[in-house]
Amino acid sequence: MKNATKFGLILLGLTLLVIGLIDVTRVEPIDWNRSYNQRHKIPYGLYVAHAELSHILGSETRIEEFSNNTYPHIRDLLAEKKETSLIYIVDYFDTSSEVVNELLSFTEQGGEVFIAANDFYNNLLDTLGVEQDFYYPKTFGDVFDFEDRPFSLNDGTTAYYKDLEYPGLFYALDSSNINIIGYYEVEGKQLPNFIEVKHGKGRFLLHLEPLMFTNYYMLQRENYIYAAATLKLAQNKNIIWYDDYYQTDEVPETPLRVLLLNDGLRQAWYILLFSLILFLLFKSKRESRAVEIVEPEPNLSKEFAKTIATLYYETGNPGNLVHKKIEYFLYDLRTQYQLDILKLEDEDFAKHLSMRSGTPLANSQQLIAMLIDGRKRRSFTDRELMAINQTIEEFKNKANML
Repeated sequence: MKNATKFGLILLGLTLLVIGLIDVTRVEPIDWNRSYNQRHKIPYGLYVAHAELSHILGSETRIEEFSNNTYPHIRDLLAEKKETSLIYIVDYFDTSSEVVNELLSFTEQGGEVFIAANDFYNNLLDTLGVEQDFYYPKTFGDVFDFEDRPFSLNDGTTAYYKDLEYPGLFYALDSSNINIIGYYEVEGKQLPNFIEVKHGKGRFLLHLEPLMFTNYYMLQRENYIYAAATLKLAQNKNIIWYDDYYQTDEVPETPLRVLLLNDGLRQAWYILLFSLILFLLFKSKRESRAVEIVEPEPNLSKEFAKTIATLYYETGNPGNLVHKKIEYFLYDLRTQYQLDILKLEDEDFAKHLSMRSGTPLANSQQLIAMLIDGRKRRSFTDRELMAINQTIEEFKNKANML
């Protein structure tokens, strides 16, 4: 027991040392997921934009957050709120028609809705009389290099953005209620990607690139100025910021959440569990009783068959043994190839046997003729018994029946 304990302690020490070295020397990989979450400090999170919103809009701005975008919650949230700006910065603006109707009613009474999204999966654009698409190069598969193409606002603010392979654009903007606020230049064209749609006493501000508001670009001066100028178009001092409910950080509900949320404590907990398992394994091996080995009953089928065959052979009546050999072989054909043995003398029986066993037709015909003749005869010589046995075994070898 002393050796086992010593070995366990050494193993535990080595494990702790290795984990410590890995923890000290490891480089955290950069998470490039486009989360659009205000608490994420990864490149494509919204931590900087959310933190800077009060500086961009003014210190008197009041910011409220919500994460439930269902109809009942939106209805209660926007009740009796007129001079308020509702801000969505999401990957896809996908919500129910009831929520869209509530937003339309909200803007009609003087509210303002700012939405930055890559795509709109609802009837909002149809209701506003706007259509959306993406700009693709003439040659399919090409990727635009937008580092030398500006994204601009009407006030002259311009910035350059990477990672925008196929930017979105608005079209069918003929209504007098629609104003183009921002656009980008490509192949000599100015394509709108930021518009204002007036609705009742309020308006919608629709932007087709939420990536511009993420941490990666907000930490660059030129891009920060562009994003700030865009957000500053929100005219109300009461701001309601949407925090994507489905992308919030999940907090473990287990009582061990304090351990699991800390990397060091979590690793120590797993090491403790692993060490306990090792201890139990070593302890069980030392204290378990020896299990009696019970030998299985020997298989004497071959010896039995040999004994029966010897008895038949020594009686001096090979015919009985030939009939048994033939019947057992026919049983094998029936079970393995699903052949009807009662139709053994039919002309097509040999053909079916040849097809299913993969043997030449001539061999099958010769075999079937021998079987039919053997079943009808009553007396055989020893030499004929050996010849029939050899013919059957050769067929089994060719048909892979053994």
